Amino acid sequence: MNYKNLGMFLIILFGFVLNVISMQVVGSSIKNLQGALNIGLDKVSYVMSAYLMAEVVIIPFAGWLSRLLSIRLLFLIALSGFLVACIGAASTSNFYIVVSFRIMQGFFGGALMPLMFSCIYILFTPKQLPFALSLTATVGVSSIAFGPVIGGFLTEMISWQWMFLYNLPIGIIILLLAYIFVDLNDKEPELVNQIDYYGIALLAIGLLLLLITLQEGTRLDWLKSQEIRVASILSFTCLILFLIREFTAKFPIIDLNIFLDRNFTIGCINVIVFGVSIYAPIFLLPVFLGEVRGIGPWEIGSMVSVMGLAWMATGPFVGVLINLLGARFLIFIGCLFIIYGTWLMVNITSEFGFEELFWPQVLRGIGSQLLWIGNQYIAMLFVKKEGIQNAASMFNLILRLGGAVSISIANIFLDKLRVMYYGGISNSLINGPQIINGFKDKMDSILSSLPMLSSLDPNYRSLIAIESLGLREGFIMAINNITFFIMWFGFIPILLLPFCRTISGKPTDSFSK
Repeated sequence: MNYKNLGMFLIILFGFVLNVISMQVVGSSIKNLQGALNIGLDKVSYVMSAYLMAEVVIIPFAGWLSRLLSIRLLFLIALSGFLVACIGAASTSNFYIVVSFRIMQGFFGGALMPLMFSCIYILFTPKQLPFALSLTATVGVSSIAFGPVIGGFLTEMISWQWMFLYNLPIGIIILLLAYIFVDLNDKEPELVNQIDYYGIALLAIGLLLLLITLQEGTRLDWLKSQEIRVASILSFTCLILFLIREFTAKFPIIDLNIFLDRNFTIGCINVIVFGVSIYAPIFLLPVFLGEVRGIGPWEIGSMVSVMGLAWMATGPFVGVLINLLGARFLIFIGCLFIIYGTWLMVNITSEFGFEELFWPQVLRGIGSQLLWIGNQYIAMLFVKKEGIQNAASMFNLILRLGGAVSISIANIFLDKLRVMYYGGISNSLINGPQIINGFKDKMDSILSSLPMLSSLDPNYRSLIAIESLGLREGFIMAINNITFFIMWFGFIPILLLPFCRTISGKPTDSFSK
């Protein structure tokens, strides 16, 4: 193995790790951010989804920018901008300014992921590919394993601002190492005369308006709102015009012909499933633990990290398994693990804690690792060398878009379903049979023992108990229903497996073994 190439790859990999940890670092501190920024649950999801929204905008252009500027220069610019945004996000307690800097974080950090994946196929030989993919997934998943833990620990021990500031010393070291040792300087300056300005504008506006529509739809009552109607129409129009533009432009910003590769197209569908299966539960689980169980960010981070640790523990074996069993078998087994692990979380109750959530997360972590590596291997199997940067950008765009959209949709349904179930539960409790009246009597005796509530009318105390129970159980039922829906996504990659091309007849310059 070329150790110089390995060193360059590790430098870029750890820059990428900073980005993915920062994306998940806020997950365990959602409740603390609500208080610090003085916002409700409907807005706090912006702190996470704004990051993904910005990544979605920049990722499609990262491949083109790396060809124009070189991988080295783009990496230095992206990491520098990312660190500046970290300082900005920590320097204010204004919600809108924090979200603005989170957008900046995502914009610069989003360029790091396609760069890292491009380097895998540039720096490693086909035989070394399973090792590189396995190492990337194992280290990269530290965002899931350590992001919530780091965020929870820093929030409890110091303050929420340190969720962003911890990046600085590590980031500066990586920046210096990249400046000295990374010499991936191949660039195509002639691309500056081939900029597809219309394509860039259409895609950026279309994706941004799509995500804003999904995020703000519930608050503004969807199509009853003129703002949502205008945003959705403009988004649809821009994305259709973008597709037409890219198929007809002489120098398209994204070569959509990559989707003529059947394996790549199937891989992109599978990566949407992966994004939904990973990002939506990562948003929902900390919300459940904070809102229902009332536990602190450090403990939440410890619980959420189980999935990432299982993923990391599986990583060293995936390279061997893919050579022994094949990528398609890994996808099949991975999906079964994800489906079963998600099914175990469909009937959570207010009593669920670390022990009850441990095995579902372990199964989901193992399955996610197998699905990710197997799918990435199959997706890139027939991609030619000159198309790697374009393919890597598209692959990661679709992953991030799937994640951002899934968080927005999960938040929408969480808001709608918990209100619906709360109404039904409250009505049943108020007008229910004798057993419910017994519950009300018991709760009234408990509440009457509290000094602050003892002077209240007994009927009012009963209403407080009913409302509290209705809110809690409605919240849990909403999460269970969303989780049940997510579970069915796991069957999609299995159904697509028969359509994947086999390794026989592959092009000689493809990146398969």
